[in-house]
Amino acid sequence: MNPSQQPPKLSPSVLRALSPFSGEFIAIWDEKGQELVHFNEAYKHIFGFQDEASFQARAGFFSYRKNPLDEELGALIMDTIHKNGHWSEEVLFKRQHNEFFLGRLDVSKFEEAGIVYLVQRVINIDTQRIFSENLFREIKKFEALFQYATLPILLVDKSGTIILANQQAMDLFDYGSSVITTLRVEDLIPPRYRDKHISHRNGYDKRPENRPMGRGMQLMAVKKDGTEFPVEVSLGHYTIEHEPYVIAFIIDISKRVETENTLRSQKEEVEKANREIEDLNAELEHKVEVRTHELTEALSRERELSDLKSRFVSMASHEFRTPLSTILSSISLIGKYTGSDEQDKRDKHILRIRSAVSNLTDILNEFLSLGKIEEGKIQVHLSEFNLKEQMNLIISEIQPILKVNQKIQYEHNGHDQANLDVSLVRNIMINLISNAIKFSPEKATIWVLSENKDNKITISVKDEGLGIPEDDKKHLFERFFRGKNVVNIQGTGLGLHIVSRYIDLMGGSIQVQSELEKGTAFTLNFNI
Repeated sequence: MNPSQQPPKLSPSVLRALSPFSGEFIAIWDEKGQELVHFNEAYKHIFGFQDEASFQARAGFFSYRKNPLDEELGALIMDTIHKNGHWSEEVLFKRQHNEFFLGRLDVSKFEEAGIVYLVQRVINIDTQRIFSENLFREIKKFEALFQYATLPILLVDKSGTIILANQQAMDLFDYGSSVITTLRVEDLIPPRYRDKHISHRNGYDKRPENRPMGRGMQLMAVKKDGTEFPVEVSLGHYTIEHEPYVIAFIIDISKRVETENTLRSQKEEVEKANREIEDLNAELEHKVEVRTHELTEALSRERELSDLKSRFVSMASHEFRTPLSTILSSISLIGKYTGSDEQDKRDKHILRIRSAVSNLTDILNEFLSLGKIEEGKIQVHLSEFNLKEQMNLIISEIQPILKVNQKIQYEHNGHDQANLDVSLVRNIMINLISNAIKFSPEKATIWVLSENKDNKITISVKDEGLGIPEDDKKHLFERFFRGKNVVNIQGTGLGLHIVSRYIDLMGGSIQVQSELEKGTAFTLNFNI
């Protein structure tokens, strides 16, 4: 205390209030704990001083302790007193002649005449000294274990506030001791996980157990500068005076994860190389398979071509013989009819020649069409045309080949306009209607129906002819195939094959219904 300054005087009522505590040391200090305002006579038997001046010369707010407080801790205690209004602790005090006793220190704050004071109360509880010293030694052992452990350790209370951290933990997270104990444990976790961690922590408080944290999860922590790193955490728990605490042992596994990632990357590279080798082998096998298939197909096409040539020669020798013989015989007979009155006979044979030439032309046209299809030279040219008019035109053109009293009945429903390849449609209809005429008897009716509704075109040709045997239906659209009941009727076996190929080119379909001796119906469908 500055001798030039006199401490403020306390009222008699305050001094009378302190008189019952004559066996306990009582001291009153100013608000900052710097000036001793009043103390009682108990300083003599408590601290061993014989006169007031020598005691007062050495007195201080935190003096007479066996283990002096550092400035930081003293400031913390003083701050607590002013915030809470009181402070209590058990302290080993030092008497004048280096004797020690265990005392209880109570500090309270009060106000007198508008001035704030601090009152100290010291009670000798030396009977507990041995216990206190033993406890102190145990605390020191704990501090040694806590501070010198090789693992970072955090002690956390129920609210998640960090109340203790050893040096390894402070070094790991790059926080000082005065800062880390102001943080919550969530501050050491990346922000994206904090909300979820609070719910996990509350769940742990309800069912605490000693166990690893986050089984099967990749745990991440964050340093003061925001750097994230992987960790493993083991949790322990204990309770003091019904207050639960959690102790966390932390391992930085950055190097291990880096090594694992390197090994994983190397493994992936090896697996990638193996896959590339497997892909290469598969590609080579595929190429061999494709080449083998190509060679097999080429051989098959060669055989098919040879068979085609053989069948063509056989068919041509049969189909060409009849019209050529007709032409030859008619020419010979025309030469004999020289009279003017024999013109009708000459006309008859000229008509036979024309019919034979027409048959030869049809055969050659079918072969030419087949060749173009096989070579991929037939291109579809879609255009909009009047389907009804085109069908009527085709029927009128084909009228001359009708047999005696045969007739064609045509009906159209729906829209007239269609969007197909008109040339292919003509070829298809001429072939189907010609077949219906050829395989139907005299006086028969051929029905032709076209319909354009709901974005769908349907065309059908129905006759009253021979019909198709059931066993022949599955071969009907094959090249050179002819039903066993029409072998004596002229034909190449190519017409329906060409029809089906034309329909495929336009994305359509063809169905056939037939019954022997009752007739056949072909139905074409096109989606537009």
